[in-house]
Amino acid sequence: MGNIILYVHDLRTSGVVRGAIALARDCAARHRTTLVAGYGDGFLREEAARGGHALEILRPAARGPFPRVAAAPALRRWLKRQPPGLLVSMGNHGHVTPWLASRGLRDFPRIYRISNAVARGDGLRGRWRARWVETLVSDAARIAMVGSALGTAPVLARALAAGRAVAIANGVDIDRATHMAQAPSPHPWFCEEVPVVLAIGRLTRQKNFDLLIDAAALARRQRRLRLVILGGGTVEERKRLATRGDAAGLDEDFLLAGETDNVFAWLARAAVFALPSRWEGSSRALLEALAVGTPVVASAVAGDAVEVLGGGRYGRLFDGISAVALADAILAQLSAAAIQPGDRAQTYAIGNAAYLALFEEELGRRAAD
Repeated sequence: MGNIILYVHDLRTSGVVRGAIALARDCAARHRTTLVAGYGDGFLREEAARGGHALEILRPAARGPFPRVAAAPALRRWLKRQPPGLLVSMGNHGHVTPWLASRGLRDFPRIYRISNAVARGDGLRGRWRARWVETLVSDAARIAMVGSALGTAPVLARALAAGRAVAIANGVDIDRATHMAQAPSPHPWFCEEVPVVLAIGRLTRQKNFDLLIDAAALARRQRRLRLVILGGGTVEERKRLATRGDAAGLDEDFLLAGETDNVFAWLARAAVFALPSRWEGSSRALLEALAVGTPVVASAVAGDAVEVLGGGRYGRLFDGISAVALADAILAQLSAAAIQPGDRAQTYAIGNAAYLALFEEELGRRAAD
């Protein structure tokens, strides 16, 4: 039995945190496993405490201008009290904390999980991001790269070629999705005839919800629909998106629904799931929509969405830029010509076996040294 430590920055709703919780539960069946959160903030705190793994919260709430750096001393102190083990950093935005905390600690080899595109067309920031990923590759025992699309970045392509990185596609538990989808309807809109277009994600620039709002407004010129966005965000961002929705004329047919511990109850009742992201690695929400049979529309630049949708065989793709193209795709998915996902989710019903195999390989290597 090994010691596996999974680190997340906080417990706010996101694909990273939900994936970390599921992975912690699976790892705990075979190894001593601790899910460590830098901060206890977040809707998923209670969910994170359930299962055979331990939960360690280092600080109650994020404060100050550099919370990721501030969490590093607490993580370092905690690690020094633990037996040797594998330290797995699960989320892109939190990697700096375990990187700092583990300086000089030889008993905790690191695996960094990269789940977002390195190059995002943002010039100097993109070049800085590539250098940071180079640093992580140099420090890591291995890099777990979420989905094959990330391998187009030169830094990760080199890591793959050198055997320092491995590509692991996101997966979805179809039985769990089907069970959770049977929960009571989460909103009265699903009891009415007006179709609901649903998107899921934190309220950030990456998710491109501005474009989705504009597209929904265009589509409503041909038929009435409602738009729901599930996800947490700052008060300021919620207000900005609400204002944009009002300006676009969505009015009472636009809902920022906040966070939930059951996305499947929403997805199973939505007429269309939309993924308009500017970038992704491998979208967990896209797989979750496929798992409950919801027709999807996805940006062709959203990580491996083109691959997941079979180039358009299992859902509609748009260019990721044009509100008109997105509106047309939504309308097509609301029509009799909708492309259904069929059994595509079965291809990704892989659970966390690949992660467990990677972790056990590294634990075995360390035990042999």
